[in-house]
Amino acid sequence: MKIIEMKCHRTTMGESWLTETIVANPMSIYPEYKAKRSSWYGRMTSAVVEVILEDGTSGYGFVGGAKGEAAASVIDEQLRTLVIGKTVFQTELIHEQLTSASVFYGRGGLAQCAISGIDIALWDAKGKVLEQPVYNLLGGKTRETLKIYYTGNDPAALRDFGIKDMKIAIPYGPADGENGMRKNEEVVALARETLGPDAFIALDVYMAWDVPYTLRMFDRIRQYKIEWIEEPVQPDDYEGYATIRRRVDTMVTGGEHEYTLEGFRRLIEGGCVDIVQPDIYRAGGPTALKKIAALAKAHHIKLICHGIGSPTYHFQISNGPELTPFVEYIDIYRHATRDWVLSDDPRPVGGELTLESKPGFGYGLNSVVFGENHEDRCVTPIW
Repeated sequence: MKIIEMKCHRTTMGESWLTETIVANPMSIYPEYKAKRSSWYGRMTSAVVEVILEDGTSGYGFVGGAKGEAAASVIDEQLRTLVIGKTVFQTELIHEQLTSASVFYGRGGLAQCAISGIDIALWDAKGKVLEQPVYNLLGGKTRETLKIYYTGNDPAALRDFGIKDMKIAIPYGPADGENGMRKNEEVVALARETLGPDAFIALDVYMAWDVPYTLRMFDRIRQYKIEWIEEPVQPDDYEGYATIRRRVDTMVTGGEHEYTLEGFRRLIEGGCVDIVQPDIYRAGGPTALKKIAALAKAHHIKLICHGIGSPTYHFQISNGPELTPFVEYIDIYRHATRDWVLSDDPRPVGGELTLESKPGFGYGLNSVVFGENHEDRCVTPIW
């Protein structure tokens, strides 16, 4: 089944607690950019790739990175010409060619986000052609439901979803000194008090700390039984990751901002992480994540994808619970515009998430967002 056209739908992303509250990040060291991520990230835009087959079938794939307009320019200018004319079943060849053709300006980042959206769209279209959910194409369900942990800063929100496990988006970093450490500890202590002594609590640091700060901070919060520390340092600081992992008595995780198989190899073989966390919208789509999963399994570490949405969950449910024991749910809708770019966005009920058996990923373009005036509408941001 040949691909006859490829489009990139774009729209502006809205605001939420992720963009408008204090959440530690690499720019937190600069006072003028500390209060909210939107102060330095600029205009966030969303892009959805649409591949159209000769029988009229369309497949859709979300582009990660919140720079949809920029990714769309890469797709429109170059990548689409390498996809049109091939068959929808040539996902491996298309992925290899797109990676090779963008290597002189890509090797990750924006180019890989664009490739991810294309790959996801191809898998969605394949599922529709074969009248199968994508998880069946990836190996089939390994369980009927997925156990969920929640990412956010409001422990009370867990009641809405019946979730007992929480990852805190940590608010402060080295530039905030002892006062910031105290406030971080207060956030963790509140979560422990609210959730109880046996609940799972992890910390999402979002690349905002360094090795000395992480070690000092962990000494203060060890008493609260922390499950893991996520992305404590910048993605390329492999030695920093390994040092922290050797010196704390909890798990260290990362990979949300890795984009290539080589990067994941260095994380895993370098002893940097206990759990690797690729983002399907940034690290190359299902075609690439299958290889990352094999790498993780060969080294006996866990893989828990960063992010939400049907592609993420279809991929994870096709891997066994020994590799992926639970998955993430980021509450992107709290205090945010409720529209999302794709329909049928799965959400947890009673602490678990169930996937339907619709062909492909089971979604389409959200007609509310992508109507005649879709450029003027905002959608909920996803990081």
